[in-house]
Amino acid sequence: MDFLDVPTVLKVSALFNLMAALAWLTLAQAFRIAPRAGRLMAAGHLVRIASQGCGDCMTGWPDLLRQATPEFGLLACMLLLLHALRRMLRSRQRPRDINWIAGLGAVGIALGLASGSGLAPQVASTLSVSALALLAVREIMRGIGDQLSRVVTVCMTLPFAALAVLTLAHAAELLLVPGWDDHILSGELPTPARAVLWFVVTAAITLSLIALMIWRLIKRIQHLTYRDPLTGALNRRAFEQALTEAQAQLQRGRGFALAMIDIDHFKRINDEHGHPAGDAALQHCVRIWQAALREVDQLGRLGGEEFCALLPLAGQGDLASAAIVAERLRSSLAGQPLRWKDIELPLSASFGVALPVPGDASGEIGLARADAELYRAKAEGRNRVCATELTGEMATA
Repeated sequence: MDFLDVPTVLKVSALFNLMAALAWLTLAQAFRIAPRAGRLMAAGHLVRIASQGCGDCMTGWPDLLRQATPEFGLLACMLLLLHALRRMLRSRQRPRDINWIAGLGAVGIALGLASGSGLAPQVASTLSVSALALLAVREIMRGIGDQLSRVVTVCMTLPFAALAVLTLAHAAELLLVPGWDDHILSGELPTPARAVLWFVVTAAITLSLIALMIWRLIKRIQHLTYRDPLTGALNRRAFEQALTEAQAQLQRGRGFALAMIDIDHFKRINDEHGHPAGDAALQHCVRIWQAALREVDQLGRLGGEEFCALLPLAGQGDLASAAIVAERLRSSLAGQPLRWKDIELPLSASFGVALPVPGDASGEIGLARADAELYRAKAEGRNRVCATELTGEMATA
């Protein structure tokens, strides 16, 4: 690589990191796309500029500062990127292991600098960055491993895995190859090949995080397209699409049932306590029902206080199982009143359960049958489950 000199590579890398920082800040501040993650990413790129050195720009700096800046900077850069990654993936686990590794790395760097060694601080920072890169691989596997294909997941984790391998190899090189201490203390620049390799890894990590950001944005758009903005249940369009797909599966022997749901006396809540209380009641109901439903079930809001649950069945005619699920939803809501300000508002709902009709492509006949059972439940006193073609009706006054 005679045509490349290290200062030029470092300046190109610095320019890339500066442009990436500006891009992340624009996404975070102007477009409000993952603002916290974007700010962390921008800070990581800016710190990376300081941590990689820039040829002669550190000339005249005190030896201790010149040695400490790249080691602490590299560790801080990786810590910022990892926290940004966790925010992109909406990780709910506490980052204790991340903070412990970063803290131990910082202590190792500080002790190495205090000892006057050139080797110890770089070994501490390199090993810490390697461990943090492996944690990044774990975070990605946890965050998208069950949502994206294996090939895509591997591509996302590959840059971080490469960083872990490279830093481990460099740590081994520092410990096994003699003469590194003198090279570090003299402030020698890395070889062109090493500088280019680090730049490629940095760029690959940035592209991986951009891909994760795009994936998160797509997920957000899908959520807005298919979910009711107030309750988070499927909106009417998405539920009708799910029903059409279920009707197609019905021809292949995969049965399901429909449970129409209507919150009892919902208008009274709005009239007596206002529409904010009504919104809180809707959210309360959906939260309880989502917790009581099985993973395969789908809950949709058809409009106002009317909902419908699509319940896959083990057998096409197993209406009793669907009625049991509906009864679980009914009893769960009845047993958990809504706390609104200083008032406890009891809530209940009526349920109508019915089986679909083969050949009904849109599922309208099945919906009509479930709706008829819902009206029967309301006529018979509300807060009950009525199911057509059941030998024994499940009802609770």
